[in-house]
Amino acid sequence: MRNKYLKVNNLQFRFYIIAILFVSHALYALDIKLNYGREENETFAVLNLRNDFPFSCEESLKITGDVEKITCRIQGIPQSGFNPTKSSMLTFSYKMEPKDPNAKDPDKRNMAIEITPLNNAKLKLFSVFGDLKTEKPIPVTRGSESKSYQIVAFYKKLPFLHPEDNLEKRDSINFPVSIPKTSTPIISELDINRKPLDYKAGKDLEEFMEIRNLMNQKKYQDALERIGKAVKTYPNSLFIKDMIHYAIVALSHNNDKASQDYLIDAGVKWVKAYASDDNVPEVMYLLSKTFLKQNKARDAQYYLTRLRDEYPNTKYAALAKMQIANMLKAPSDMKRAPLIYREAYKEAKDVDTAAQVAVSWARFSIRNKDFAFANELFNKVFSVFPAYFLIDKDESYEIIKELEEEEQWQPAAQIAGYLSGYVDVKSDKHAELLNKAADYYAKIGDFDKAHKLNQDFLHYHPSHKLAENVRARDNSLLFEVSGDYNSKMQRYDSIIASYPNSEFSKKAYDLKAKLYLENKDYEKIVEMQDYLPPDSPILQTAIDNEVLAFLNEKNCDGVAGVLSRASKVTLNVAQSLEAFQCLYDKTSYQKAQDLFSGLNKHIKDGDNQLKWLYLESNTLFALGRNKEGIVAGKDVLDLAYATGNKQYYDIAFKMFNAYYNDEGTRYEALNLSKKMDTWFPNDKRMINVHFTLLNEAQHKGDPLALRTEAATIMRLQNLNKDYSFSPYVNFIHINSLVDENNYNEALKELDVVNNFQLTTEDKQQRFYKIANINYTLKNMDASKKALDECVKLGTTNSWGMLCNNALSLHNPGFE
Repeated sequence: MRNKYLKVNNLQFRFYIIAILFVSHALYALDIKLNYGREENETFAVLNLRNDFPFSCEESLKITGDVEKITCRIQGIPQSGFNPTKSSMLTFSYKMEPKDPNAKDPDKRNMAIEITPLNNAKLKLFSVFGDLKTEKPIPVTRGSESKSYQIVAFYKKLPFLHPEDNLEKRDSINFPVSIPKTSTPIISELDINRKPLDYKAGKDLEEFMEIRNLMNQKKYQDALERIGKAVKTYPNSLFIKDMIHYAIVALSHNNDKASQDYLIDAGVKWVKAYASDDNVPEVMYLLSKTFLKQNKARDAQYYLTRLRDEYPNTKYAALAKMQIANMLKAPSDMKRAPLIYREAYKEAKDVDTAAQVAVSWARFSIRNKDFAFANELFNKVFSVFPAYFLIDKDESYEIIKELEEEEQWQPAAQIAGYLSGYVDVKSDKHAELLNKAADYYAKIGDFDKAHKLNQDFLHYHPSHKLAENVRARDNSLLFEVSGDYNSKMQRYDSIIASYPNSEFSKKAYDLKAKLYLENKDYEKIVEMQDYLPPDSPILQTAIDNEVLAFLNEKNCDGVAGVLSRASKVTLNVAQSLEAFQCLYDKTSYQKAQDLFSGLNKHIKDGDNQLKWLYLESNTLFALGRNKEGIVAGKDVLDLAYATGNKQYYDIAFKMFNAYYNDEGTRYEALNLSKKMDTWFPNDKRMINVHFTLLNEAQHKGDPLALRTEAATIMRLQNLNKDYSFSPYVNFIHINSLVDENNYNEALKELDVVNNFQLTTEDKQQRFYKIANINYTLKNMDASKKALDECVKLGTTNSWGMLCNNALSLHNPGFE
């Protein structure tokens, strides 16, 4: 409910709306919203229920004619429920009713939502249209079902009714709130919530438009000055909410302590005052970032957790997860952080968000020495959205420094070179970036780019203090001397630099390769293969010899490094299988497939054929070519069974995943799992297999299978001392026991759960289940004790809130 859409007649009433509670839950498409307001100093509440398909609501009256309660029924099982909510004027909760054999669809249950008044409030039920902005009257007589209902709670009279209105004589309008036309007067602009501005022209509007223009131009300091004056001049403006929101955004671009403190103060109050506004996720995110700048991790965590849990469909949920991952510093968190980054990256709503997550992930990887993956992430951002590095140039300079410290020259060169094109060419920063980028490119052997950047530096900054060093560095690339081996090499390098992309440079490269071959310096030939013809016999000789040397040294990194650029390699069958294994182990799957997919044509014996099949099947699975991988995998199992080589049976794990991930072959996965239970009865890897089967049982709603799989996982975990899925799987097992009314066994299992490393939410879930079971068993003291322990741990997460709400069941006055 927005002020700007309400008709306010000061002669009749004065209205101040304060949204103090916003509840929105997914129940199929059910939307629940509760708002409070005041009219003529009298409080009222409006509960809106809206669904994608019609449902029924009816009043139950007391003998006095007042509404005792309102019951709404929606057919079907919801995707998720909601906590019982108790406010100052009404309470609402739900329950799932049993199936009705006499219903139209006896297989479906109803969700019954019950709304009752509190504190002598009265209720009135209205069935409304989906679009309340029309001027068409809403007829009093409606069908038995509607997609939208409004329940108004009041003390003396319904709000928003004009004196001339007489409900007893009306044959239309049973909706108490009047909403104006949206056709006139309007402007052709939209507000920051993308809603049409319905206004009466005034100075505050003109001021708001100026502020908005300044924000669009990123003139944040000017905008802050205008906002400060506007808030003082027009304290009751229709646009006060939007102006304060703009102020919060503008302040986020300042790094001084005073701005941060003001942002926190204004942001916290704004979120509370406008809890249902579309911009709440953005403000929460700015609050969390500001708290992090002030090293207030707990406050930041509060808003980040809320963003993650309450606004999962906004861009800020992914950014919140990214910040949560950024906060993980302990060695024990090093495995968790990449999982959270990956989830945030997958859920990013736009390129900008994806880039932010990728860069944060890359910086985390740099700090943890995973340079290859960090460079991969930087390259993704640079290839898809290079302008990201222009959004916060200070951050980009920090990234360059971090890369330089770790000698990661390629991404550092890319970023520095790119930024040099977007700073003032007369500035020292421009000179610094050109110098660094040229130096980095030289270090990775990209002399062409280094030379160009050196020349740009000398062109724009000929008198700079670094000009002579840059000139000397550039000349070294073109150094030319004749003489012995070393002198020849230097000469060839000079020719290449002086005549790039010419016949002369091609000849120089060829001569360099011959010199290296004479000295059996195969590694250097391989390193310069970009400058040699693909069919160069010198290059092929170097590749073959380098691979053989690395194979003899058992150096798979070396093998993979050489073959990563090779189009072919000449080896015997045994050497080829060994090289194939190296490429697979180093995750060079496509290169392994390119070089060795046809090796079986040259294999004559069964053992080597089985080794090749096993590698081929694994490689195909790794490349996502699951159908081909399954075909090869079947051959592996058949040949392994025939030759008694059981060590190859573990291809079944890859086959199981491929079968299961395709709904058309999922039954094959279930059949294969039975064989795997006999092949690997106590194998740790079977835990993941049975966890997949557990999820399948949950999906199918099969309680027997659910309990069986949970028990199997628990047995395997105990056997292998690996409790990766605890307490999650234990809670599922406990739920099964409760569903079977096996309460005592469930309580014993809950005691076992206490032995695991539990998060706060795990502990609260455990206490809640203990309380729930004891409540069912009428052990009220034990139930309340568990709930008290649960609430002690906090009430900010879902389990804490459930425990807190459940305590009301133990209040003497609860009905």
